[in-house]
Amino acid sequence: MSVEGFRCLAEIKQVPVLRQTVLTGQNEGGKTALLDALAFLLKGTALSERDLTYLGEGEAEDADAQARVAQTVVEGSFALRPHEQEDLGLPEQVRIRRRYRPEAGSFLEVRRRVCEEAALQDLASLKLPALKTIANSYGVLPVGPATARDSWEKPLRQLADTMPQVDEWVAADSSIEAALPSLVYFRGDAVQAPETVIHTLLGSRLREYSRADDAAKRVEELEEYLANSLTVDIDRIRKHVADRCELPSVELDPKVQVKPALTGVELTIVDAGGHRIPLSSAGTGRSRRISLALWESSNELTQNDDGTTSDVVFVYDEPDTHLDYTRQRRIMSLIQEQSAQPNARVIVATHSLNLIDGVDISSVVHLRTHQGQVCVEVLDEGGADADVRRHLSTIATTLGFRNSVLLHERFFVAVEGVSETSAFPILFRKYTGVPIQSAGVCLMAGGSNEGALRFAKFLADHRRDVAFVVDKDSRTNQKQAFRDDKLKEYGFTPHKHCFYLGAPNELEDLFQNADWADTANALWPRTDGLGPWEPDDLAGLRSGKKFSSALLDMFKTGSLEGPQSKEDLMVGIAAHLPKERIPEDLTKLFDDLVMRARNAGPHLW
Repeated sequence: MSVEGFRCLAEIKQVPVLRQTVLTGQNEGGKTALLDALAFLLKGTALSERDLTYLGEGEAEDADAQARVAQTVVEGSFALRPHEQEDLGLPEQVRIRRRYRPEAGSFLEVRRRVCEEAALQDLASLKLPALKTIANSYGVLPVGPATARDSWEKPLRQLADTMPQVDEWVAADSSIEAALPSLVYFRGDAVQAPETVIHTLLGSRLREYSRADDAAKRVEELEEYLANSLTVDIDRIRKHVADRCELPSVELDPKVQVKPALTGVELTIVDAGGHRIPLSSAGTGRSRRISLALWESSNELTQNDDGTTSDVVFVYDEPDTHLDYTRQRRIMSLIQEQSAQPNARVIVATHSLNLIDGVDISSVVHLRTHQGQVCVEVLDEGGADADVRRHLSTIATTLGFRNSVLLHERFFVAVEGVSETSAFPILFRKYTGVPIQSAGVCLMAGGSNEGALRFAKFLADHRRDVAFVVDKDSRTNQKQAFRDDKLKEYGFTPHKHCFYLGAPNELEDLFQNADWADTANALWPRTDGLGPWEPDDLAGLRSGKKFSSALLDMFKTGSLEGPQSKEDLMVGIAAHLPKERIPEDLTKLFDDLVMRARNAGPHLW
């Protein structure tokens, strides 16, 4: 769907409505407006001039005096089944929009192939006199009784088919409107108002019943009866206007439309003693439980009596408001059940971390405000290259990153390997007294592939601050992804975006020989009969090219309990080392990261 000129949504393009879509973003960021725009498209909910977007920026003393856009437009792209294509005369993919203009109201339109001649584009909506006039202008004769509407429409359609065709927005007839998916809209405040939920459920079901052939025929007959009943009144008005205005004649062509609707719902509960209790006296807790049960019953909305299924869009606006954790999980389960139905779509606006983190990242639509305009961030097949999407999934899986972190945190720090990823949180908390995540620092393991750089660029392009912690010996190593030339290739400036560690080469170099020996004696005691580890045992290892590799090999071979990987090595010393022995280079790095995190991103309140 796309939206133009609706409240704060000046122009929003291509928002996916998937089997399960989660809308997230800041308060007053447009989530509810987007849901209401969808309701306007599918149900034609009434709008007013106040729903039109303001032109320009700033606020006047009298807000109503500000100029607004001329119209609201909400457009959807729909996929049609074969029988729908045949019944509606439309292709498999079709665009439908609903527009609102204060002076004209709202109207539904479809983008379709039509005759180039404007007079022949919307024959189905014309009455018999208008068809006769058009036929006379083209020299077309009726193919049956002149009093029958079809006698004129059929030859005019045949004429239109022989003329040049163009793609145009034209009025959508009642069959297209009737074919739109039903919409079931649950607002957070409906948790305490089961009558509202019932009204929504039964109203949607009533619409389905009114679509049935038998019901539609009866409605059409009623509309015709009511229109004919107005004949005497119409003639009286026509003659009066013609006489008073000295006109040869006046034509009146009223359009009568009957729309079945619920006018209200009353809900009374009966207790075990047979006492009738108005819901308003039942208490908040019971009302919430009843609403939850009603929401579950909405799963049956798509099942018709004849075994067929109807298309439905379930819309939730803050559905877990005021719910305890157990019932929040039930809501999550309900949404999963509904989205699993092939003929259903579920779209949820929420701030709940449980709901945001309960779906795949590609199902999340993030709304944010940029320079006064609401923008949409979507990570989908067209939104980023395959490597970025793959790396995003890998990061989320291996680091336990939740969607809410990836979407809302502002400062991401890429480190080269799992050793840093595992050891830094331990050392950081030991030094600062708080978890690294609480300080607003999100660590991610970069490894040695370019996927990390693509992902870092994706984050930077979406206004997240990014930094890299790099071993000094990686700056020119062609095997490393975080070398200087590669960082520059992806738009990063080494001296601005990088923190370098090593004395002289890598993280393990920073720790003193005495600290390594003390850690090894505590965690990996020698079993080779040569006594405890001494600092001098490590001194000779530093003269080699790769101190960490030599260190790991010595502890692994010298102790039956020795570390099996460099990650084990670093986690061991990070856990054992007291705060006062953390190397100064690391404490300075942690201080710098905290400062960068505090200053990252916008500071909204």
